[in-house]
Amino acid sequence: MSKAADLAKFIGNSEQNMKLLLDATISSAVSEYDITSTYINSTYDTYMLQAELLPANDNVYLYMRAFVGGAVQTGSIYGYETAAMSSSAYDNQDSTTRLCSVSHGQMGNATGEGVTVNAYLQNVNSTSRPFAITGMSNIANTGATPNSSTFAGQLIPANAANVVNGLSLYMSGGNIASGTVKLYGIN
Repeated sequence: MSKAADLAKFIGNSEQNMKLLLDATISSAVSEYDITSTYINSTYDTYMLQAELLPANDNVYLYMRAFVGGAVQTGSIYGYETAAMSSSAYDNQDSTTRLCSVSHGQMGNATGEGVTVNAYLQNVNSTSRPFAITGMSNIANTGATPNSSTFAGQLIPANAANVVNGLSLYMSGGNIASGTVKLYGIN
């Protein structure tokens, strides 16, 4: 097979193995955006999240929390790491109230600023491995300078038995002014 045929086969298989479950537009300010058990449930154990969000305020971060049993978990049950791709700067928390911080730097809220996120959610239904999220983000800070980060977060091992059935996205301060959110289930 040619490289072009191999690529076409790969793309075709990828599309067959991914199902678009959510394609939402946020057109008015919300304090958080919740992806509920309508979309994250026992149907898939792995998901891909794509989001583009503009905060209402300057100098904020995008955070996430998980739903367990239909309720957002706000306790210190998460651990995460976030690393700037342009330097050796990073942030990590081993027992915190948020699943992840998707960017190492703070984002701005002018046109063209905000955050773009691509992430995988894994072990959603596992009762022996902790739910985990791994991804990359691009932001533009308040000076309109692009910054890229890698991030990962998970439930701490003591909470490995928690089955996750939702995800809450929120800013460190103020609202999400606008954006889009897509979620794919992966076979």
